[in-house]
Amino acid sequence: MITLGVHNGHDAAACLMRDGELVAFCKEERLTRVKNDGKRFDLAAIDEVLRIGRVARRDLGAVCFTRKKFPFHVYRRMPLHKRMRHAARQFNGRNRDITLEGEMGHRRVLAADRILDMAALRATLGLSEACVIDTVNHDYAHILGAFRYTDWPSEALYLSCDGGGDGTQYSAYHFNGARLELLIGGDDCVFRQPQNPGASIGLVYAYTTEYLGFRKNRHEGKVTGLAAFGEPLRAQELAAQFRIDADGTVVSAFADLRALRDFLHEIYAGLTREQVAATVQQATETVVVRWVTRLREIRPSRYLGLAGGVFANVLLNQKLAELPGIAEIFVVPPMSDEGLALGAAIQAEIGGNALTRLPRGRLPSIYQGAEHPVAALRDTAEMAGAHFCGTPDAATAAARLLAQGRIGAIFSQRMEMGPRALGARSILATPVERVINDRLNERLERTEFMPFAPCVLEEDADRVFTIDPALREACRFMTVTTPVRPEFRERIPAVVHVDGTARPQIVRDRDNPLYAAIIRAYRDLTGIPCLINTSFNAHEEPIINTPGEAVNALREDRVDFLVCADGLIVANEVMRAEARDAIRGCAMAAA
Repeated sequence: MITLGVHNGHDAAACLMRDGELVAFCKEERLTRVKNDGKRFDLAAIDEVLRIGRVARRDLGAVCFTRKKFPFHVYRRMPLHKRMRHAARQFNGRNRDITLEGEMGHRRVLAADRILDMAALRATLGLSEACVIDTVNHDYAHILGAFRYTDWPSEALYLSCDGGGDGTQYSAYHFNGARLELLIGGDDCVFRQPQNPGASIGLVYAYTTEYLGFRKNRHEGKVTGLAAFGEPLRAQELAAQFRIDADGTVVSAFADLRALRDFLHEIYAGLTREQVAATVQQATETVVVRWVTRLREIRPSRYLGLAGGVFANVLLNQKLAELPGIAEIFVVPPMSDEGLALGAAIQAEIGGNALTRLPRGRLPSIYQGAEHPVAALRDTAEMAGAHFCGTPDAATAAARLLAQGRIGAIFSQRMEMGPRALGARSILATPVERVINDRLNERLERTEFMPFAPCVLEEDADRVFTIDPALREACRFMTVTTPVRPEFRERIPAVVHVDGTARPQIVRDRDNPLYAAIIRAYRDLTGIPCLINTSFNAHEEPIINTPGEAVNALREDRVDFLVCADGLIVANEVMRAEARDAIRGCAMAAA
């Protein structure tokens, strides 16, 4: 069966599966070039994943949505005042889509087919009459991604923690080998017993991000980086406002969001930006660790499957992996709301069947977006006046340029799924001098505080980093920090945090042959087994998707060269000469 999962709220995305296996995934922003785009029913990402999978809408067997935006005309018995309000919006050219979650709460009905006219919805989407349409709980969709891509037989906790959805900010399920048991959250929170948003540590972090002058729901990573440079002077006071009840529920002293925000402004008064960042980081770690510890007392567990925006926090994830008795953690690579599309596609696959019938196993590939042939990249470059320098040993030629201090970008394979660039749309650079961080940030117009992340071959990972077995799978997807071995900290300063950790990506040849070959060639040339990997995009721009976007970035001097499977692309005569020298050097070395 072919299934489609759609999340059309914040960070919208679509996901296509066939017989339980991933076929395509696309985040809306990669197509529209608007950061965190979404909050509307009609998504370009839907047509993109269908195009990638070569599937027509009428071929879909099931479609599952999160409970976000649906067009006005598919709602049953819309109250008169809402009809008038949305008619006015239509007249004013505003978004006429209505949030299903809100209608469920207002009408106190969980059955989507009692609110939505499914026949009208099928017709709007161009689906066959046999196509099943379903909706899925926000946190359950998060958790389904973690459950599907782990193979733990039992003793596992699956947790979601974020700013909220369907009335919850925290959800927890325990897997005993036969079923997922709900501990915290669930559909009762939609309107019967919604969790108090004033107890959301995710919203604490978001509002702190805003307090520091950044954009909430976008720049939380900047706060995490800034935290390394400050003292957590008020962390204990902030964490003390939250407690964990006997059943694992997180409660706080704040009756609502206004009280929470007022308190944050009060305790942050007089602190530097660095102290504020350190305070919220340590408080977040304290609250979440206490929450997980209490849940493990209720249901002893050796494994943690994590999803939701809070678990984009790589420092927090390391703290959880270090808890006594934890055998492994896994963070869904699209851990934020874009990952809801993945969970929705899995729910469409399950339908009314038992969850234990779902095929499970490790995520085979992160590369689920569009793939562009080398010819398309070469033709685009030549039409733009750039130069293609063909070579059968593009990896070694790229490594030679990187060793000379040049900055390159790899454009290879299908686009990555999730917020992290993992070797398909990545910028690469040498990690041997800290000054490279400033050079990169200047060219990319970024204001980052954390050093860049390193990529390392699987065969070298333990030589450079102290990687606990609990972290190894998470390190494939750059979702956790781990200590850098002392003998390497001064050799790769551009990727080492103030506390001596880094956020490595372990790269396997079978996952991305060109990426692995570049890292290996650079190691063989320099003796340094790591490279910098940062996302191929300028500040406030989504990660690059198409050949045209990659070539434009090259022409704008974001990078010195592009590397693909068949050669190097450069934009000026100076780099053309250097590329040719690098290629000649490869030939001479081979001879």
